Amino acid sequence: MRSWVKLSVGLMVLAGAAGSPSRAEACGGTFCDQAPPGQQPMPVDQTGENVLFVMQAGWVEAHIQIQYQGDPGRFAWVIPVPAKPKLSVGSQVLFTNLLNGSVPSFRTTTSFQFCGSEDGSSQSSGFGCGADSAEAGGSSYGPGGAGGAGGGTSNSPQVISREAVGNFQTLTLEPKDAKGMIDWLVANGYDADQDDAEPILKDYIDRGYLFVALKLEPGAGVDEIHPLVVSYQGTEPCVPLKLTRIAAVEDMTVRTFFLGDQRVVPTGGYKHVQMNGARLDWTQLGQNYNLAIARTVDSPAANGRAFVTEYAGPSSVVSQAGISQSSWSGDALKILEPQAAVARLGAWNLLSCFSSSSCTSPHPLVFPLLDKYLPPPAGVSPQEYYSCMACHPEADLSAWNADAFGTEFDELIAVPAKHATDLLGDHVYLTRMVTRISPAEMTEDPMFREWPEALPDVTNQWSATRTTRCDGTLLTTTSDGRAVAGTTAPGDLPADLPWASLVEEYTLSGEHVVLLDSDEKIDTALEAYNEEVAPGSTPTATGASGLGSETNASCGCTLPSRRSSPALLLGLLGVLGLARRAAKVKRG
Repeated sequence: MRSWVKLSVGLMVLAGAAGSPSRAEACGGTFCDQAPPGQQPMPVDQTGENVLFVMQAGWVEAHIQIQYQGDPGRFAWVIPVPAKPKLSVGSQVLFTNLLNGSVPSFRTTTSFQFCGSEDGSSQSSGFGCGADSAEAGGSSYGPGGAGGAGGGTSNSPQVISREAVGNFQTLTLEPKDAKGMIDWLVANGYDADQDDAEPILKDYIDRGYLFVALKLEPGAGVDEIHPLVVSYQGTEPCVPLKLTRIAAVEDMTVRTFFLGDQRVVPTGGYKHVQMNGARLDWTQLGQNYNLAIARTVDSPAANGRAFVTEYAGPSSVVSQAGISQSSWSGDALKILEPQAAVARLGAWNLLSCFSSSSCTSPHPLVFPLLDKYLPPPAGVSPQEYYSCMACHPEADLSAWNADAFGTEFDELIAVPAKHATDLLGDHVYLTRMVTRISPAEMTEDPMFREWPEALPDVTNQWSATRTTRCDGTLLTTTSDGRAVAGTTAPGDLPADLPWASLVEEYTLSGEHVVLLDSDEKIDTALEAYNEEVAPGSTPTATGASGLGSETNASCGCTLPSRRSSPALLLGLLGVLGLARRAAKVKRG
């Protein structure tokens, strides 16, 4: 088995998240490869999912970033699809850039009130951070450390397609019934729990779903797992959470991206929620963001099945850098000798060797391709060999085939990369949503659709101003326009302060329903809290319309009105997205 450097990243770490993700004794979103006698199932990172859906006329294109930790020989993954799919290699760099470009970031501005000044002016200095590096997970790969069709019975699923896709061996199966599907999975080395799996499989089968079963090519390493693209005819993307729950953990993160022409909303019984920014821990730049997402989707009326929009706006926030280059061409490689071909990969930024012990690539299939056609000599590490091929004249070059190398380079690297770049160029709008959901809540599959009516953009930039007032108290004004006195650490706020400011539902039939608007309750709770923590700190509206400035009588501090301040406008047009509406049904 080839030996590569293990990819050690936390792909699902949220912006500002603290700690490392937990791990589950489960596999691939669905079923593990069976453990040998006497061994436990292989530990697998099943703490989250990243899926990019591309909205195209009559087709859904799902890019799936597969996360796995464990023995690569026991990797197993099963994906339900509503129609016969087309399978292809995806782009790891596309996911890296998607995550980095739209990651929620947090910024605070410190302000000190100068008492005695006529206008109550203050001076500010800003600082902040985003979690780009946390989200980038796996920006480079480096060298270092099948399911068959057997087990057939009368009710076994029909194998309607068998193909190699990058480093995956894939079978597309058309099942006859759930029992036959489970028998096939068990016969082919999948660890399928019949009691849990059978009713779930039956539901998909009754709806005419097919299943794509994946295993890694023999000898492939864990860091050679790459995104998979699954395309099928349809109009509404769906995340198969009912099947995912077999291997899910509590509060599992599911993040979805959508490239299309306008904003996408959750449907299929899943709600859309807006977070109360006052609940974020501004003393630590939103380090409780994971918790805030979980509590927000668990709010009344959302009941654990809801999504928060983290970003919605122009797809230009996603950098195209590193995804593809026009110079990448298999034809250019077909005329080169081995050493020149390796040098050309370096010139294309697909291979970076800094020393005899450090070679990396941004693409998980570069090193497997080199290993296939230019394997290192015995006793020589890949890093040492590819950093100086001329230093090893003893190398056996009999596996080199320039034509085949160039052809596979196009198939596995250049063509998928070009397609990823084209997607960003052809689709002007990006929606990013997230939820944290537990297995008990995964009773329905969320669906999504582009909403036919124009919806506001949602910024991923969270901000707050933390003002030390002339009486020594601290006041934090969040980007959704709310003022919170004191340190505002997570445990300090009232227990009954809502986490969600708005819970709404978008239906497949075109209805928009505001289920819960907590603005008034939040304002009342914060007013009482602020008066208790810092008496006299609660702003009082002035002006006939109530839209003027607000003045603190105790020390002359001038604060913006929450309903009219620039911070509020930023919140309404950005982070919190939708305008407040009365609780009514609007037919689209």
